[in-house]
Amino acid sequence: MKLWLKDDLASRKIVFQRALLFSTVTLFVLFVFQPFGTNNHTIPYKFLRLSGYGLVTFCALLLSGILEIASTRLNINNRLRLMVIPCLYIGLVSVFNHSYFVVAIYGVWHWENQGLFFFYTFAIGLFPIIFIFLVNHHAKKSTLLPEIVEGESRAHHSIENKADHEPISSQVLTLTGDNKGDNLPITLSEILFIKSADNYCEVAILKDNSVSHKLLRSSLISILKQLPEKSLVHRCHRSYAVNLALVELSTGNAGGLKLMMKPIGITVPVSRTYVETIKQALSLIPEAC
Repeated sequence: MKLWLKDDLASRKIVFQRALLFSTVTLFVLFVFQPFGTNNHTIPYKFLRLSGYGLVTFCALLLSGILEIASTRLNINNRLRLMVIPCLYIGLVSVFNHSYFVVAIYGVWHWENQGLFFFYTFAIGLFPIIFIFLVNHHAKKSTLLPEIVEGESRAHHSIENKADHEPISSQVLTLTGDNKGDNLPITLSEILFIKSADNYCEVAILKDNSVSHKLLRSSLISILKQLPEKSLVHRCHRSYAVNLALVELSTGNAGGLKLMMKPIGITVPVSRTYVETIKQALSLIPEAC
């Protein structure tokens, strides 16, 4: 199970699968255990009315998944998402189920009942969450040995790849602009991104987890030509080049990506022209995003 959804086809399938799974579990709990006093209900067509909770749970989870995918377009860090996304799911499911309870059974809205439905939603949702966690934990254990064997087969390639980049990234080079005396001594590992603005380029420099900016009178193409051939600074937009070694997360689709830079959360756009090139380059960098 993915921790966070992305704006892609695989995540949309996961939204449907999660909604189907959790709504099925909801029906199973209501039909078999009849918790929260439902076993004492004597209303006509009780099980037919209880099945409505499964339907509204399915709809609420679909909407929650769509909103989670939409949130990838916002600059939200993982800590905030850890609080917001679960509250979004629990909140929408509880509101949908309480609304159904009001319409199908009780007939009157009370805030006290809404509070109870928050608790009910959390209590019922706890079972599939624990189940999924245990299944994933078992699957991770069972595949650990093959991963170790595969990891050993990739070890030499990774070492060679790092060996190619690390000496270059630590090498001091001097970027020069068109103005006399316009130069910038810097290492590749300090370049966060380069942004073109009119006749100037803004070089974002990362040092000690803080960012500074230096302007050089030059075109982006001219700056990129001054970098080593195996540099991890790649052009990703008409106005941007980015250091792929400092990319923490990529979000978006074929129409355009956004790269979140580490460790400060700055985002850099990737235009449609460069999407496939950047994706391929990121996949070749060990531990990149």
